Amino acid sequence: MRMRFFPLMLLSILAAPVLDAQVYQTGTRLETLKTLTVYPDGDWTKLPILKLGSENTVEIAFDELSHDYKRYAYRIIHCNADWKRSEMSVLEYMEGFPENDVESGEQSVSTLTLYTHIALKVPNENVKLLISGNYAVEVFDKDGNGEALLTACFMVVENKSLIDAALTATTDIDFKQEHQQLNFTLRPLGLSINQPLNELKVVVQQNHRRDSEVRNISPTILNGELLQYEHIKDLIFKGGNEYRRFEMTTFKYPGLNVNRVEYFKPFYHVELLPSGKRNTGYTYDKDQNGRFLIHSQEALEDKTGSDYFLVHFTLPMENPVLDGGFYLNGDFVNNRQDAASKLLYNFETKAYEKTLLLKQGAYNYQYVFRPSKGGKPTAEPMEGTYWETENEYQIFVYYHPAGERFDRLIGFRQVQAIF
Repeated sequence: MRMRFFPLMLLSILAAPVLDAQVYQTGTRLETLKTLTVYPDGDWTKLPILKLGSENTVEIAFDELSHDYKRYAYRIIHCNADWKRSEMSVLEYMEGFPENDVESGEQSVSTLTLYTHIALKVPNENVKLLISGNYAVEVFDKDGNGEALLTACFMVVENKSLIDAALTATTDIDFKQEHQQLNFTLRPLGLSINQPLNELKVVVQQNHRRDSEVRNISPTILNGELLQYEHIKDLIFKGGNEYRRFEMTTFKYPGLNVNRVEYFKPFYHVELLPSGKRNTGYTYDKDQNGRFLIHSQEALEDKTGSDYFLVHFTLPMENPVLDGGFYLNGDFVNNRQDAASKLLYNFETKAYEKTLLLKQGAYNYQYVFRPSKGGKPTAEPMEGTYWETENEYQIFVYYHPAGERFDRLIGFRQVQAIF
């Protein structure tokens, strides 16, 4: 009887997920876990989105700051459009064991900072994903209490809709000044959508940032199967500015926008050029819309030969701002405004400052202001806002028909503002 009871009990656990209100978002929970990346097929220029049933994979990689052996494992969680856990059981959204081991990593070579580079790919021979939607991968220590040490988010799309999109700087509120307006049409393919206003959920982001996203968008025109989203106030975005950039690919001399590189045991210190306001006019710069690329000129292999430098950010300001705080923004801080990205005011230097331990490479970043009384974070106070900025916009279309228990991701389109 006992031999039969355990598999049945395990099956009931797999078939009845415990729902929670947690919103899953890419990031780490330990200071010793660094440089978390989530790329499709290892391509750092693309978003982690896979086509359902394809041979493509998402590569999740990170560094653990030691050469000690750690037994990591991971689990995969299916989420709805709001990135909260869906009602689907593990058996319904994937084939394979609910938890799988992460293969041992590669130790760093000839670096001052010792680390182990760890990577895993999903799907793989142990995991097959069965449905579309949002997914979160949690990595945990097998010798610990099972608590997630990091989370990596990605998406699986069905490509069941056609999305035609266009951007214009001639908006409903100004003409080639501060804003960009997104208009698009949506045509579902092979789906019987009886109540599009209730069954479709459209999410729009600027530069793949969740803090910029717009939800609960309703079409302005329903023309048969064609849904038109035009002249919608929520789809008028501040143009912002191109991202600031810096490069630290060698310890031998200062790179782009670096003032100096000096060694103070046990790290090389990278002092960036002080960053002032950029609200006096638009200047073109070829940025990567918040991304970063790991690279070292001295390394044979970037992932294990690039070292870690202490990077010093400086934002000069005569007096501190009392009604909010300034944060670094970019993929290297997972586009999150939290303690890890918040700058602190130094009364002696009259500047906001932040020091981060970062892996060698080329980085994009912005200074974002978050009001203390709520409201969306904005880069406008320090970066300015211009219609010419070459932003990327992402459109996600989710489908949740009556009686279904999860949000299917049936469409994705990315469009870039080039005027």
